[in-house]
Amino acid sequence: MGESELKGDMGCAAGGAPDVIAAPLPQEPQARRSAAARKVGIEIEFGGLSVAHAQKIVQRELGGEIRAQDRADGPNPHVKATALGDVEVYLDSRYRSKPGLGKTLVAMAEPLIPVEIVTPPLKQSQLSQLDQLCVRLAEAGATGTQDRVLNGFGVHLNVEVADMTAEHIGPVLTSFALLEPLLRRIPGIDLSRRVQPFIAPYPKALVDALCASPPQTMDDLLRLYLEHAADRNHALDLLPLLADYAPDRVRAALGEGDKTAARPAYHYRLPDCRLGDPDWSITREWNRWAEVEQIARDGRLKALIEGWQARPRSEQLMSREWAKHAADILGISGREGIA
Repeated sequence: MGESELKGDMGCAAGGAPDVIAAPLPQEPQARRSAAARKVGIEIEFGGLSVAHAQKIVQRELGGEIRAQDRADGPNPHVKATALGDVEVYLDSRYRSKPGLGKTLVAMAEPLIPVEIVTPPLKQSQLSQLDQLCVRLAEAGATGTQDRVLNGFGVHLNVEVADMTAEHIGPVLTSFALLEPLLRRIPGIDLSRRVQPFIAPYPKALVDALCASPPQTMDDLLRLYLEHAADRNHALDLLPLLADYAPDRVRAALGEGDKTAARPAYHYRLPDCRLGDPDWSITREWNRWAEVEQIARDGRLKALIEGWQARPRSEQLMSREWAKHAADILGISGREGIA
């Protein structure tokens, strides 16, 4: 497997990891977007700071002008025209939008509500600037997943697809589905997030179907995913991507009240947000995703599929056992957290 980021060999800078280099995505022949041109939007959840304090740190690190939300249907509070574009900084939308929570109650509860930072689609070369911002947030007292038992904070990567075709998306979905139990152990997902419903593992029936009969068209992929995983709360949420492809069919499956924002991107929700951990960075999480895509394009995916299909059903149902077997296939069975 070489110096794969699944193996976790890359070093980190003290106080954070802004020196970790972003790994390239695989180049896909005849794809609409080249590997280097594909962008990624980032969502960061954390505690310990007020929205106002976090906005000032973003402004100090990246420039721009702080803008409030002037009306209910207007843009979220953000820092406009930073070095990374308009960066949203606001209280976790799950709590802001709860019925019955007026402005006064939200203000009183603010110290207990996570803050979100949401970037526009970034160039891969800009991830290092976001890593440096994370260092500054931690220095100011921002807390990450590891700091408290109830800190179920995550980082979401919205990775632009190479092309809206089953040829490009199907292998990536299959690669992630087979690697998911292993990714949950390298570097591990905090207990505070594992007990929450927001990053549920894919059902084994979906993994079986992807391995037995890879989808040949986007319609095939859409039917398969909606049959087995029509829920936003998976570690890899494909619904925004599918809503971009077939909005009416996704809405029909999820109900008229569904608020899935359509975008041609993989919504990768698995990573913890470990602000202040010197062995963590957003670039490092990007590199793990890049490895998922690399495996989708080389012989390792075929080996994983064959390994999955050859295992007894009892072992497939044991995520820990499959993670160990997948690690054997990839040559990383000695990695801490797998045994």
